[in-house]
Amino acid sequence: MMISPQGGNNPVKMRQLVANDSELIRSRLVGLLQAIPGMRAIVTADTMKQTQHCVELRHPMLLILDLHLPDDNAIQILSALKQIDLSMQMAMLTNDASEFNCAKCLQAGAEWFFG
Repeated sequence: MMISPQGGNNPVKMRQLVANDSELIRSRLVGLLQAIPGMRAIVTADTMKQTQHCVELRHPMLLILDLHLPDDNAIQILSALKQIDLSMQMAMLTNDASEFNCAKCLQAGAEWFFG
């Protein structure tokens, strides 16, 4: 489904950023997102530094972010990422799915937590 502002006929194409240090997970997520009509400009990053740069440069509508990237823990930078673009939605993706991590990510500005 494409998102159309004010119910018009001009759909908004969503910009995405997938940040994960696993190339396999990045490529699978990109493949899934590309299959959804209206997705475009799916950019990837594998470090927190790259992620921050991409958010500053491209202002994605959705950031799918791994909790643990090699150069930083996302909990430490989530609020700063959100401040770059308050309209950006953030989905955390991790295999470290504790209640503590979930609560911290949601408190820091993530809209979703998948573990």
